[in-house]
Amino acid sequence: MRESEKLHPEERVYIVVAADEATTRSLCTPYGVADACIADPDRRTHRAARLRPASLLSFFSRELIERARANHRAGFRQNWAKSRIDDLGRVPGAMRIDAHGTVTWIFRGKHAGDLPPVEALLAR
Repeated sequence: MRESEKLHPEERVYIVVAADEATTRSLCTPYGVADACIADPDRRTHRAARLRPASLLSFFSRELIERARANHRAGFRQNWAKSRIDDLGRVPGAMRIDAHGTVTWIFRGKHAGDLPPVEALLAR
């Protein structure tokens, strides 16, 4: 059973992508999550969550370097041609929002690779 199948029937998982509709679709479709992806080209969600840019020192953190190596081994590659300069220091975040639109939990990353495993996110 996949982790997402353990959710309460009324709960849904969404992935907010800091890109336009076409790019969001191209990024999410290969992983079978296109229906769960929401395009946010203006990064409104990022600002609303008050996610701050990573510090310059975080680019040299052991944790980020190890995460980048693991992603590389798994076959993920950074497409520098599509990267926006203002996205380089952007940190990830995750939120749980209840049916009334209230944020009940939020995670703010410290660097670009700082996001808990999906199992930990769904356990929230």
